[in-house]
Amino acid sequence: MINDKDIKALFPVLKEVTYLNTASIGLIPKTSLEKAYEWLSQREYGNKHWLDWYDEFTEAKELFAKLINAKRTEIAGISNTSEGLNLVANSIKWRPDDVIVLNDLEFPTNVFIWQVIAKKYGLKLKIVQNKNGRVPLEEYENLMDRKVKVVAVSWVQFSNGYVHDLKELAEIVHAHDAYLVVDGIQGVGSLSLDVSKAKPDFLTCGGQKWLMGFPGTGFLYVRSEVLDDLNISFAGWLGDKQPFRFDYREFEPAEGAVRFELGTPNFIGFSAIKESLKLILDIGINTIEKHNLELASYLVEQLGTDYIDSPLSNGKPLSPILKLKVKNPDKVYKELISRKIWVSLRKGGIRVSTHIYNRKNHIDLLISTIRKLDK
Repeated sequence: MINDKDIKALFPVLKEVTYLNTASIGLIPKTSLEKAYEWLSQREYGNKHWLDWYDEFTEAKELFAKLINAKRTEIAGISNTSEGLNLVANSIKWRPDDVIVLNDLEFPTNVFIWQVIAKKYGLKLKIVQNKNGRVPLEEYENLMDRKVKVVAVSWVQFSNGYVHDLKELAEIVHAHDAYLVVDGIQGVGSLSLDVSKAKPDFLTCGGQKWLMGFPGTGFLYVRSEVLDDLNISFAGWLGDKQPFRFDYREFEPAEGAVRFELGTPNFIGFSAIKESLKLILDIGINTIEKHNLELASYLVEQLGTDYIDSPLSNGKPLSPILKLKVKNPDKVYKELISRKIWVSLRKGGIRVSTHIYNRKNHIDLLISTIRKLDK
């Protein structure tokens, strides 16, 4: 883990605030900001550096592939999680009466998209009900039959930090010849994931949270084995086999996930997130996961389980996202923000989310402040 001195140098804003809100938007390291400033200085010269920017975009995708242990050809650069989910939902070859399985803890995007698709193609939705903030695998298995086409889940739930076991869920889904579509934004960069072992069919995430990048950047993973099962529902020049050939001709989709890239990407954002991905890989995702879970465990231990409204396993958090129960959440939230302790208000509780730049003293301050306010 990088030492406190380096953390202060990389994230100078921590001198001003106690930031415990990565599940909303992550801090961005100084090295990534400097790269963005460099890009702006280059932008002054029009397209002079265009190919350099494209190389950085490609490198960012390669680093992301390394982070989740995917093939480079399985990654596309996109704008955000919602775009990725829409690209997937509109590319699947639907049949009338196909079934989509969701759960009732999902972030609205991962509900709305499937509602729209269901209306468009005459599909059915089935909803798994959570049990005390958990979504047991057997509840999915109970709904599986030959009509289920997609099971769509968040790897880590946004409100309470519940973590789906993607490997076991994928085995259930694939046993019924269905696709597992994963919203990964609250897990990738925070917890370790090997997609070659877990085998989700699709995983998408924006870069602005645990990847410590700009809004407007993100990644889409498409398992190579399912790529050619999909419709070509969208097309753009960068998704063609020969993107730099500009004559009138027939569109030929690129052989990998790049076919989902429609047009000029957010170059400044991908230049910056490339540096953040380097930092994550330099530290090591297993080290980051250990650090994040240790901090979350420290919060549970010091504050006490009576305050915790997130699923625990043997008293330990499943992820760095914890929802806290307080008597007057709106009041406590406003007071915390006024004292420059940044958290989120989610579903009637205070959501706390820690990352590599957090330390125990941040947790100590949060706890002492909550104890004073929650009376």
